[in-house]
Amino acid sequence: MRELHGHDTSRTARAAFPRGLTQPEGGFRFGSDALLLAAFAATLPGTRAADLGTGCGAAGLGWLLAAPDPAGTVLGLDKDPAMAAAAGQNAAALGLADRFTAGCVDVRAIREADQPGPESCDLILCNPPYRDPASGRRPAGQARDAARFEVDGSLPDFAAAAAYLLVNKGTFACIHLAERLTHVTAALAACRLEIKRILPISPRAGVPARQVLLAASKNGGQGLVLEPPLLLYQGTGRDTRLTGAALAFCPFLACNPAPGEAAK
Repeated sequence: MRELHGHDTSRTARAAFPRGLTQPEGGFRFGSDALLLAAFAATLPGTRAADLGTGCGAAGLGWLLAAPDPAGTVLGLDKDPAMAAAAGQNAAALGLADRFTAGCVDVRAIREADQPGPESCDLILCNPPYRDPASGRRPAGQARDAARFEVDGSLPDFAAAAAYLLVNKGTFACIHLAERLTHVTAALAACRLEIKRILPISPRAGVPARQVLLAASKNGGQGLVLEPPLLLYQGTGRDTRLTGAALAFCPFLACNPAPGEAAK
């Protein structure tokens, strides 16, 4: 009877996802970028995934819920013990503890970590810090600062870790700022991660893309698909709402329809 109750609880938690996720007090709060990354990664090949800088696990857990293959597993890695613990708690609450394992690992020391080993993953999810420390207003609190700015691990560090973990031709999925696309391209190329798909994310029609979702292949050949932009919102003022395309791409966005609320 207790097992049945637990199943009902996890089923309710899955239906509400991402509402209800445990997040450490004072830590970085996940946003729509993690949810978009999860939905994007669900369209990519791979069943053995790692979520680098997992935070509370939103991207990795979202991928498990959205991916069509029920055999998928995720290792969520974060250097903050409180975040890794929260990710493990969230996996348990969703009934995914057998498919999601949280670990406390700094990606810059991935080669010294007991796990995971080299070439142990066929898919990497990554929602790294977006901004150069010399640009933008810095938030209060060390955890939030490190989540937004490259002060404690940069994209080249995440790319190097991904290249170490991925099997040959494995896939790296990432979300980043459109304005830093040249920086992203250079960082991935230096680690033999060849970009194969770019999906621009625009707030609305007629507005330049602010973010990009991209997929890169380890040791992949040339050949890039630049996809039509995904428009997130339509309408203005109090009539602003998510577009049908945005909801079809990432149903998780329905939890937070207010524009701009989750931007880093």
